[in-house]
Amino acid sequence: METKPNEPYYKFKEKGDEDEDKERSVKKQLTLQMKGLKSQLEWLKRQIEYLTFAETHESQFELKKGEIYEFDWGVNVNTEFSNRHYGVVLADSSKNNPLVLVCPLKTNRYGANPHSDVNIGYVTQIVSNAETLAVVNQIRALDKLRLYVRPIIHETITNPEGKMCVSEEQMKLIEKGILRILKISNK
Repeated sequence: METKPNEPYYKFKEKGDEDEDKERSVKKQLTLQMKGLKSQLEWLKRQIEYLTFAETHESQFELKKGEIYEFDWGVNVNTEFSNRHYGVVLADSSKNNPLVLVCPLKTNRYGANPHSDVNIGYVTQIVSNAETLAVVNQIRALDKLRLYVRPIIHETITNPEGKMCVSEEQMKLIEKGILRILKISNK
């Protein structure tokens, strides 16, 4: 760094700089809050749509263990799964059961959390360059109203029936991960 004669090599903040930093920080916080509010309003709108749909329709989906669907996980807190993600069905759910037990899936782009993620390898029907992770610490029951019948994450599904599934080996890895996280021995 070049300095002029009689000029220090370091620079002091000018009086107005501190106020500008505070203003930028406040603007950034307000922007984040606005994004959060927008997300909450969009979720509220989807909930109203679900309730309206439920008044006039009955869920008639029979879901089988190992099938993969796109689900609306809602708008949740901090690192909980939110919005639209794939999920694998953990137990059969008959047509008259409005709920389904699901484990969320994500791609392994940023590495796996050794405490909560189970690497199940590549799921051939999911279009991705990365392996798939089952997030076993976020399994939950979802209303079938949250199931997207027409996928939009990737419109191309390679299975001719239009259903995606994990293999039996992948399902066993997920089950083993759930038992591990719940500290249940599978003897």
